[in-house]
Amino acid sequence: MKTAYDANGFIDWPTILSFDARYTIVIDARTRGKTFGARLQFIRDYVRRQKRFVELTRVADFLKGDGKLQQDYFSKYYAEIPDNKLIADHLLTTRGVHAYIAKRPQERDEKPQWDTLGYFLALTEAEEIKRRSNSFLPVRRFFMDEALIDKSLPGSRYHDYLPNEVSAVSSIITSVGRERPNTPEADRPRLILAGNAVDLTCPWLTTFDITDVPPYGFSWHYGKQCLVWYGPPDSDWQLRQDSSVASGLLRDSEMLATSNANEFQTLDAGLFSEVPKGAKVAFGIVYKRQKFGVWVDWADGYYYVDKRLPKSMDGRPIYALTVDDVRPNYIIAKRAQKSLKGFVELYYAGIVKYRDADTRARFLQAMALFGIR
Repeated sequence: MKTAYDANGFIDWPTILSFDARYTIVIDARTRGKTFGARLQFIRDYVRRQKRFVELTRVADFLKGDGKLQQDYFSKYYAEIPDNKLIADHLLTTRGVHAYIAKRPQERDEKPQWDTLGYFLALTEAEEIKRRSNSFLPVRRFFMDEALIDKSLPGSRYHDYLPNEVSAVSSIITSVGRERPNTPEADRPRLILAGNAVDLTCPWLTTFDITDVPPYGFSWHYGKQCLVWYGPPDSDWQLRQDSSVASGLLRDSEMLATSNANEFQTLDAGLFSEVPKGAKVAFGIVYKRQKFGVWVDWADGYYYVDKRLPKSMDGRPIYALTVDDVRPNYIIAKRAQKSLKGFVELYYAGIVKYRDADTRARFLQAMALFGIR
């Protein structure tokens, strides 16, 4: 099996990017250097080919508020690899949503000649980015760290997939990537997604038609447009479980295997099905701008959930469980409580099926208002 690791066991980004896939997904355990190596690669891209990058985050607050991404973006490189020629020969800094690079001056009175290295952009600002698309220099690589969210960690406003996440990324690539119908393939933008093995509910996996756990190593998907690197289980993870303070907290749980051993959490394939032709709509839900339809098929005794509503609800209710700014709509939730509490009982009885893993994950977030965990 061809490996994506260098001699020190870290992700070797030049090897992965040598495939030049339109879409690349890197799924590997923590401490493999996914983020550190990718950012170093962006510096290398500019120095060798004047290619710029965009690092994508889900929300703008992560760029300028709590996350403070840019402020310490390059600090680790000066601290950990000061002798690396790329780092030693260049100055790196950030201002606002821009990353800048300059050759290190050789003379005391010489001033750095700064140039744009890349940008930090938030998916929630895709519409604003579209309006000012002409202000960006051409970009080659779009990188999204933590694209696959580890659901074993506590939730936060940063720790959830956006309702239209894939569409937002597509919009930003269109606005900033400057791709045209006659753009040569070698100059077209590339999307790189990174994360740990989580589960198959990730919208990015369903986007690229990855419905089963991919094989270890490299594999092609989505008509050979999407390259996946899925790192084999970390051979040291059991040792860390036995010896480290952090891993000791996760003993006897799936969390350790997910984060350290790089193993997917899998779901029973029997949970998923299209809505049968004979099923009748029971009710609809709108949650965080995502619509869900719930159907019942009296013939087979199952309820079915899909991310769509029929053209006609036949008088059946639609419950808007969140208001426009995605806060819970407690008035409607209270009104729907009787109906949906009954549905919760059906859920625990095991007679609910879903269109796909992503539909299930998003629908269960909505149903958490009614006690489903």
